Amino acid sequence: MKKVAYIRTSTGKQTLGIEVQKEALKAYNPTHWFIEQVSGRKVDREQLNRALDILEEGDTLIVYKLDRLGRSTKQLVNLISQLEEKKIHLNIITEGIDTSTATGKLIFTILSAVAEMEASLISERTKQALAMSDNKGGRPRLNNLTKAKVLEMHRKQTYTVSEIALELNISESSIYRIVRTHKLNSNKG
Repeated sequence: MKKVAYIRTSTGKQTLGIEVQKEALKAYNPTHWFIEQVSGRKVDREQLNRALDILEEGDTLIVYKLDRLGRSTKQLVNLISQLEEKKIHLNIITEGIDTSTATGKLIFTILSAVAEMEASLISERTKQALAMSDNKGGRPRLNNLTKAKVLEMHRKQTYTVSEIALELNISESSIYRIVRTHKLNSNKG
């Protein structure tokens, strides 16, 4: 019987989160490890899919925490249904959930609903904070002087895009967008 460990963090900056999960899962002696850095809201996750593909009847999927599997009740319930159909167990170590038991299945379903509510509350608070803030999210607007400097530095061809970005403290994608927009506007007139 395989014991498959699945570890997930949301961003590439959360390497500590990966190490914490790895250390905790080692005690369960996984035979396979799958690790990825992607949003829990994303439905199609490559490493989770690979983990699910190798699991067979009687195997166990081991995760550190419920929210490592997903952020919505629907997503989590679909996953547990998929595991149940294949007769695969789920062990969520921080919550002490083992779906090989009826109680474990019940607790899993309840915690799935709580995880979705928590994600909704975070989203709601973020929207409220942005509504009350001068910062409305998204990228900051660049003033005309900065745009003119970008075009001038780009035209001279003595600076790389990276150097322009560093000098003006803007992203490379902003530089490409400014240059592209300028070319489009120049072609119209």
